[in-house]
Amino acid sequence: MQKRLKTSMKAFAAVAAAAAADLAVMRIFLNIAVERRCRFFRRRRGRKKACRDEIRQGMEWMEQQKSEAVTLESFDGLKLRGHYVKAEEARRIMVMFHGWRGTWKRDFGACARELYEEGCSLLLPEQRAQGESEGTYMGFGILERHDCHAWLDWVEKNNVSHLPVYLYGVSMGASTVLMAAGGALPACVKGIIADCGFSYPDDMVLNFGRKHFRLVGARTVKRLTRWCRRKAGFGFDDYSVPEALKDCDIPVLFIHGRADTFVPCGMTIQNYEACRGRKRLLLVEGADHCGSYLKDREAYMEAVRWIWEQNDGNKAE
Repeated sequence: MQKRLKTSMKAFAAVAAAAAADLAVMRIFLNIAVERRCRFFRRRRGRKKACRDEIRQGMEWMEQQKSEAVTLESFDGLKLRGHYVKAEEARRIMVMFHGWRGTWKRDFGACARELYEEGCSLLLPEQRAQGESEGTYMGFGILERHDCHAWLDWVEKNNVSHLPVYLYGVSMGASTVLMAAGGALPACVKGIIADCGFSYPDDMVLNFGRKHFRLVGARTVKRLTRWCRRKAGFGFDDYSVPEALKDCDIPVLFIHGRADTFVPCGMTIQNYEACRGRKRLLLVEGADHCGSYLKDREAYMEAVRWIWEQNDGNKAE
């Protein structure tokens, strides 16, 4: 009898220890995934020094530009901050969303100057729960798509020259602008540029979890989703890019580096295939996550000019 009791107690202790370990891993992972104050993750510097130097130089150029500080309120009452760099002879406005745990300076440091010199005024929001914007939790594009519409409302009110407007996002910012296309966009929005966006947030969570935490299967992600919904007010399966693109009726440029080990290149291909409107796909050999511009600037800018050419010269209705 005592032997059975000891065996049962050991089994119970093992189950309890496994449950505690699982809970700890989920808590750590959720903190990394969505919370502003991340205690367990530091971004690795994986880029070559030449690329880092080019980004740094671009960041310094951005800091030297005269910019207007912009503040607006999100649908759920957060103060969101942004920066508006107005081109002297602007031909269009680019609304540019940085990525997950990114910054507007770093994520667009490489390309901002060239876009500006091509006649683009640049509106650079700081995503919720990042930078100077308020918020406790990031929303994997699910919440940020509503913020995108709030920024477009600001553009509509301040676009006195009725310039064409383009949404541009990298990484989570790319998924943000693509998800925003699932709602009614203002007539001034003439196209979308999405660089290294993911398709389904829950698949992205699963991919990241398997790589860094050895999470196995969709069951763990479903538990994380339920927990995230209780804490942050959204679930990873609430919305997706393919769902948003079913009725997208403006041109979309999809870009991804084939050597991306963070967001699988196949996710952009999924998004491209789901899009029913005018579209173009640029896959850059040897480019890592959000590194396509640095790897092949000529092909990148040729593709960007393609989307401008779809509507450039047309005034907003």
